[in-house]
Amino acid sequence: MKRISRRELLRNAGLLALGTFSSISCSVKPRPGSKAVEYEFFRNVTARLTYGGQTLLLDPMLSPKGALPSFAGISPNPTVELPTSPAAIIRDIDAVIVTHMHSDHFDPAAGELLDKSLPIITPRNSARVNPADPSTLASFKTQLEEYGFSDVMEIASEESESLSFRNLTFRQVWARHGKGVVGDLIGDVNGIIVTADGMPTIYWTSDTILDEAGEIEGILQRFKPDIVIANTGGPVIEAVSPELLLMDAAQGIELIKLANRYNPKVQVVAIHMESLDHCFSTRQDLLKLVNTLPAELQQRVFIPEDGEHITLG
Repeated sequence: MKRISRRELLRNAGLLALGTFSSISCSVKPRPGSKAVEYEFFRNVTARLTYGGQTLLLDPMLSPKGALPSFAGISPNPTVELPTSPAAIIRDIDAVIVTHMHSDHFDPAAGELLDKSLPIITPRNSARVNPADPSTLASFKTQLEEYGFSDVMEIASEESESLSFRNLTFRQVWARHGKGVVGDLIGDVNGIIVTADGMPTIYWTSDTILDEAGEIEGILQRFKPDIVIANTGGPVIEAVSPELLLMDAAQGIELIKLANRYNPKVQVVAIHMESLDHCFSTRQDLLKLVNTLPAELQQRVFIPEDGEHITLG
């Protein structure tokens, strides 16, 4: 019998986990026509965004602490509990936004708990259900429909890079979930731009590195977002590669500087920290770097705690 090394076990466990499982008032609805942007953060990237009269649930990971496999061979995920009940988080939502199908962005608990008739908006993209098996490649839309959801909409089409949903417009943009071997295995992702008449422009980076070719800077230059939601947890699966899977604190601070270059009033919300066993960049790591920025810019950077509610715009 072939002896499997610990490194191989950790590598397989991390990849399969990523691919296979792929007192807050949550009932307040914005008034129609309100220009307020309310962001209620729960854990990792799961949040409620009230924008343009719509309440959007972002990347729901609703499992209790330790219910999902380890990514890095350190501990089960998530590593912390939600600050409130899943029922409160999903109450009175108008739609769900799913950036991609890794289990820290859409997990089996979300697939079970969400109303199957809810509109779900996701990029026109695909990924392997099992990263080690090319035959399992499927679109995000197909993977969501397999949970039983009946109203899954892709952001882009052959004719357009955007999707209109009620009074909102969504555009999918470039993102890269790591580089080299790890980037190839993890699969494709996209960032998302959200706009509405009279509302601030939002750019959600999704799980991306800050690339050397300048793709992210090009997005910031083109759209000049008023609000950037940035995933900055710096995850690494050492058994696969030492390369980052997405931005860490150092790349996050460079993103903040770039965003401010193209919109000197930009607000940045940094998330995807301290809830998964492969994320090694902490809130404190980022805060130390934020404190080196000019004081006025510091005031426009938010690093929310789990359960925190932020008013933006």
